[in-house]
Amino acid sequence: DGKSTAKGSTVKRNLQLHFGTEQYSKFSNEIINFLENDYHIKNYTFPAKIFNILFTRTGAGMFYGPHTDSPYLTTGRRDLSFTIFLNEPKDYKGGELILYISPEKKQIKLNPGEMIIYPTKYLHEVKEVTEGERMVCVGWIESQIPRDDDRESLSLMRRAISEISKELGNTTTPAIQNLNNSFNNIYKRFLN
Repeated sequence: DGKSTAKGSTVKRNLQLHFGTEQYSKFSNEIINFLENDYHIKNYTFPAKIFNILFTRTGAGMFYGPHTDSPYLTTGRRDLSFTIFLNEPKDYKGGELILYISPEKKQIKLNPGEMIIYPTKYLHEVKEVTEGERMVCVGWIESQIPRDDDRESLSLMRRAISEISKELGNTTTPAIQNLNNSFNNIYKRFLN
């Protein structure tokens, strides 16, 4: 029962793969390894830790009502949340992930293997599944850069340096060296 990971929740109705099983360990380690080694994810999230992986199944009549994830667990600070979709959108009706990013409300239903990463601070929900089953993997990232705006600025800076370098034919120029040094100096300010 998914309520076991959301103590006292009245808005959560889903099923989860039990922690501590061989299957759970295998799949969660694969997910963590993938996320830690993906260039784009590393560039956007600056992960210090990826943790609390959950594999959930939401069948007909199940849902997860509007909520915000706790920003901190004893296992780490939750800066970013992610959802990896595991089955085809045609396998179920309903079950959309809804993100309330003021002033917008985003509806997300992705293909298998596609994921969304978003700041943990956002109110979100999973709409009721009316037919079939929705299967996803969710988890959290503790970033080396706690603030969203700082993380976004560093990510944009790193991407810009990479694009300038490519335009110049991947040659190292004094300007690119200066930009890399500036990036590294700013990045170090956030590291403990």
